[in-house]
Amino acid sequence: MSEAPPRTLFCPRCDDAVRTIDPWRGWKPLWVAWRVGFVGILVGFPILASDYCVMLPSTMLYLAAGGILRGYARERPVCRRCSLELDEAARGGTTIRPRAAG
Repeated sequence: MSEAPPRTLFCPRCDDAVRTIDPWRGWKPLWVAWRVGFVGILVGFPILASDYCVMLPSTMLYLAAGGILRGYARERPVCRRCSLELDEAARGGTTIRPRAAG
């Protein structure tokens, strides 16, 4: 399995188009799968709540892991030079801005 080449985005700190360090693409599908599992927990809560020793603490750990997973799913690309998180939807309307000649 080959890895995709890094993207090039404009970094306002470096004032140049730079290659990025992209987060792993699998976090977003995992976040969606976690949300599906959360719906399953809601449906099965009467059964899960009956076992206070194992199922309820396991459910609490599952819910706590969702916050961590959500954080990873929301990561943005990072500049390779200065480690600034880059915004793909730049305020100027473009993600790549060539350096001014001069």
